Amino acid sequence: MNELIKVGEKTYYISGPFHVGVYDLGTVSCAGKKEVCLIDTGVDKVVAKVIDKLLIEAGFIVKMIINTHYHADHCGGNLYFKEKYDCHIYATKLNAALIENFQICPAIIWGATPIREILNNYFYAKPTEAEDISTINLPEGLEYTELPGHCIGMIAVRTSDDVWFLGDAVVSQYTVENHPLTYIYEVGEYLESLEKLKKIKASLYIPYHAEPEKKIKSLCDINIKSVLDNIQTIKKICETPRHIDEVISMFFNEKGLKLSMYKYAVEGGIIKTYITHLYNNGELTAENIDNYIKWETVR
Repeated sequence: MNELIKVGEKTYYISGPFHVGVYDLGTVSCAGKKEVCLIDTGVDKVVAKVIDKLLIEAGFIVKMIINTHYHADHCGGNLYFKEKYDCHIYATKLNAALIENFQICPAIIWGATPIREILNNYFYAKPTEAEDISTINLPEGLEYTELPGHCIGMIAVRTSDDVWFLGDAVVSQYTVENHPLTYIYEVGEYLESLEKLKKIKASLYIPYHAEPEKKIKSLCDINIKSVLDNIQTIKKICETPRHIDEVISMFFNEKGLKLSMYKYAVEGGIIKTYITHLYNNGELTAENIDNYIKWETVR
């Protein structure tokens, strides 16, 4: 059930599958409504309308949006709010460019013109104009820090109530246990960001896809362990030289997962991310065998 939940003097979040942040800017519109900043906007127009209804009932109006990153489930509501409120939208420089050019996102996932299975609202949103957050002075009470790895240049946002909105810096224990290949763009940066997050003090942490936590260290450690387990699984598979489709198939069999075209595109790409990490760190070698590039663990 979607609710607007107050967690500080000025800080709220929308409950549900997407934890959208709401921060009272302390200003009032010409219509007498309290102006707020949204931190992410949900997956699409349908979700945006639900969010907007809750805001209207609370006497709020959207003044600005901060997107933690460009993935469509975080930016899919942008266009609705932009068209209704003519609000400004901010993200880190590269993420702002990708929010304006969403056709790039599924191409990144697939590595070419994307197959139709990934042309959905998790990977493709209506483009909206976004601005580089580093070029502005944020309203008093808001700050951010970069936590890359899940994607390039992702940020977490802190409010004056010492509440951190974490984007996808961590996922829930349930997700990790049931979907071990959570999306990661750069494994090394992801692990570094988790270690950084463990040292960030806060009164409350709100991940986008997990329940709010007063302490974050244990959830970070669960996410770290999942990544390290995946690394060990891939290194074990590659004790004998394997080409990429063999690695994908054997990983899925090892974890008891079932492959589909969608998972081949998305989670197969995540396995490539792990292979990139291991290869660039000198833990895998690559060799052309009968025109297959095969990956082998360094002993």
